[in-house]
Amino acid sequence: MKISVALSYNIFEPLTYGCEDAPLGLKAGMRVLVPLGKRIVLGWVLDLDSPYSGRLKSIIGFIDDPFCPDRAFLEFARQTAAAYFASAGSVLDHCLPPSQKNLKNLRLEADGQVRKMAEFGPGQLEKLAAAGPLRFFFKVGTEAGPIAAVPQPEDDALFSRLLLGPGRDREYVDMCRQTLARGRSVILLVPDNATASYWQTVIPGLDLYHSGVKTAAKENIWRQYRLGKSGVVCGGLSALMLPLTDPGLLIVDRAASPLYQRGFASPFRIDHLAAMRAQAGRIPLLRGAASHSCVTYWQRKDQHISDRRRERSISCQVHMLKGKERGIPSDIVDMIRQNVLEKKKTLVLVNRIQPVLHLFCGQCRKIASCPRCGGNLQVEETQRAACRRCTFHKETLNDCPRCGKNLTLLHDISIDSLSRAVERAVGEKAALVMTAADLKTAAPTVAAANASPVIIATPAALNPFFREMFAAVIYIKPESFFNMEEFNAAEMIYATGAEIGETLKPGGELHVFSVFHFHYALQFLIDEEKFFERELKYRQWFILPPFASVYQLELKGTSLRSLAAAMRGLNLKHKEDLQIKRIYLLSRQPLRGTYRGILELHTSAEKIAQAGLHKIKRSHLQLTAG
Repeated sequence: MKISVALSYNIFEPLTYGCEDAPLGLKAGMRVLVPLGKRIVLGWVLDLDSPYSGRLKSIIGFIDDPFCPDRAFLEFARQTAAAYFASAGSVLDHCLPPSQKNLKNLRLEADGQVRKMAEFGPGQLEKLAAAGPLRFFFKVGTEAGPIAAVPQPEDDALFSRLLLGPGRDREYVDMCRQTLARGRSVILLVPDNATASYWQTVIPGLDLYHSGVKTAAKENIWRQYRLGKSGVVCGGLSALMLPLTDPGLLIVDRAASPLYQRGFASPFRIDHLAAMRAQAGRIPLLRGAASHSCVTYWQRKDQHISDRRRERSISCQVHMLKGKERGIPSDIVDMIRQNVLEKKKTLVLVNRIQPVLHLFCGQCRKIASCPRCGGNLQVEETQRAACRRCTFHKETLNDCPRCGKNLTLLHDISIDSLSRAVERAVGEKAALVMTAADLKTAAPTVAAANASPVIIATPAALNPFFREMFAAVIYIKPESFFNMEEFNAAEMIYATGAEIGETLKPGGELHVFSVFHFHYALQFLIDEEKFFERELKYRQWFILPPFASVYQLELKGTSLRSLAAAMRGLNLKHKEDLQIKRIYLLSRQPLRGTYRGILELHTSAEKIAQAGLHKIKRSHLQLTAG
């Protein structure tokens, strides 16, 4: 018997294994242990047949556990794997309880005793499996939960809905109450843990299921919902991948938030996965947001949209910053001082927590650059300088390479440096510093924010806890939050502006300080129609989302010459059919002996798979937008 297995490993396509003595009840979704080279790895059964006709390795054994994802969840895993060029097995791993994510917890019965799998090497396990597949089990298994048939929505127009503007709290609570009354569960997705803490104060009985929850608590929640509990689960990727027996509603809060774009530990965009899970499982999808995204604005005539935004008389002013100017502009400190005198509660948004240090020459009125290549210098408090471009470094750089005069340390703008400047200008304890770490304990942080006239914070402050709290917001260097060379930078700046608007009181003021003061994203920051008209034209010209997906193909090589030749060859061959828009080296310097280059493909996953680019050795494909 041939079995198609998706490995919990970075291998995109399923592999085929043989099984002579298949156990009774073998079905798609079961977990197996299979050989991969000289290793034993976990895999998920996707199909009980395969077109592969070559030689087969036999599976090592089956994991004897009642939990098995349903057909809809398996389809969701397949779609995710196809879109992200990931293994469906690695996607399915996210739906396991914490206790079953480590193979070291597996047991098997050998010689009449229960032994840990870790006690056996790969060769020993293969010998034991020669007589037939082994039966593995966990010390604490999962219970068999009820299987509920999910009814399909009768009205496709209500299947996917977008809710814009304030008043989302009451709508969410009402929708959750209606869903729970039908005995079904709700998944509430949020872009950060602080937002999850807010909804815990609004929705009674809400269960948090994210990275900030302790392992034992997550294990308990997982088992409760597998046994048929109906409730509201709130979190990020963990909550989305929770295998509920009967999900009745999927809510994506702050759906246009740029925080969904910033996945450091995962290649997946959670808001994108939410739409895929809702479609695969026929789950009603409700998106709540402060503003449209490019996709929802482009499709607005075909969607069910409840727009509750109202005119709030918020003003926006964009202030110019000079590109080569470093340090803290005096205009910002003066504006904060004036707002304190006028008793305007002010939020200041800054990207960096700690400042970037520069060596400044008062004689030249310039920042010192590398004397060897002219590149930027990485500077420490001791004035130790090292070039970011070449190999130049000096333990103490005291004299200007241009004129020989003394250099002084200059702090670029950051939360730390700005808070010191505000304290000098306004007074001690006038400014409250806030980061995402402070919002782990939300109640005291919100209380302190209510009492402080000035809050200097990262984008973590754009949180429902601070809705309509401020009379003025100062947004410093949006270009430092988002790389202006990225195609979606304008959309991210616009979405951030919309979320800033929710923290402002009616009649509030938004002041933006930017080197890119002329950019249309800032000029049309509170003009939705003009912004999206301009942005969608740009997207259509350059074949960008929502008109196409964007993938980055990263190639690696030990030789810069051979890597460049491979990149040129792919560009010549696929430039037109795969719409290769950018091709560049990440660096001309090797990282741990490896050079890396990027090709940006504006096309679909199907076309990339047909071209076979996912099979190139020493390469990596990543979906950046779609």
